[in-house]
Amino acid sequence: MSKNRYYYFDHATCSFVEVRPTSSRRVLWILVGLVLIIGVGGVIVWQIGGRLATPRELALEAENEALRAQLRRMTQKLDQFADRLNELAAHDQSLYRTLLQAEPISEDVRQVGIGGSDAYAAFDRFSKPTATLLRETSQKLDALERQLALQNASFRELLTLAERREVWRRQMPALLPADGPVVSGFGMRLHPILRVRKVHEGIDILLPYGSPVYAPGDGVVRETGRNSGYGNYIIVDHPTTGYQTLYGHLSKILVRPGQKVQRGEQIALSGNSGYSTGPHLHYEVRDRQGRPLNPLQFVAPSMTPHEYQRLLEAAERSTISLD
Repeated sequence: MSKNRYYYFDHATCSFVEVRPTSSRRVLWILVGLVLIIGVGGVIVWQIGGRLATPRELALEAENEALRAQLRRMTQKLDQFADRLNELAAHDQSLYRTLLQAEPISEDVRQVGIGGSDAYAAFDRFSKPTATLLRETSQKLDALERQLALQNASFRELLTLAERREVWRRQMPALLPADGPVVSGFGMRLHPILRVRKVHEGIDILLPYGSPVYAPGDGVVRETGRNSGYGNYIIVDHPTTGYQTLYGHLSKILVRPGQKVQRGEQIALSGNSGYSTGPHLHYEVRDRQGRPLNPLQFVAPSMTPHEYQRLLEAAERSTISLD
């Protein structure tokens, strides 16, 4: 196809003259075309460059995604650990503190350290997903740290209480001090020598002369001696429990004041000294104020209900004491 030709009317010659492009016009058109090509190419490159990244940028993005995935896994483990710690705290509150008669930890104490200024504002400079993940993980770590510190302090307290409880249990006069039948119980009885009714402040255990007498709980010998009523006697302190035990009418004392004794340790031999009508052991339990208590109330935990009932019946069967 032939190129288009353009003409113009020449008034001087009164004729049409063909328009022929000069070299300068050709150059101008070429430059305009190049500018358009470069402009369009620049726009295309800019658009593509916004979507593509360098290998280094791609590697960094992959590394960041791996770190975010690892952080998410760690957050899940923190959740599991928090659940276990909450179970432990629940046992602490409902079981251990109840058994050891400790004050419960209030919710105000458990929430200590929560609130105040935003401690995680520094994460806001990252992208929203990353900032959210970092904030949640840090909050969980801080909460676990507070809970662990509180639970650690709680267990130290409970351990101290348990140790004291063990000492208290060991010192409780929970056994009969001699192996023999209880022939006279606690309460109003006819005195066999004075022939008057008076309070019998302990129990009488019938024993052959010289039978072993044992400490019914750990303690410290407070006093040993002799008087007209008890004859040869021993008083043992059980300080953690607040009780004292007394052993009367002994034939021989095997301990001295200030000596520590353990449950089941032999401390004397039974006898018939003092106001007594026959060989036996008179045994008393007193509180901090020196008030007499029924010794049989203390031996119940070491006996079956049937055995304890039989013991009570035997003690109440007699209306006269041996001392």
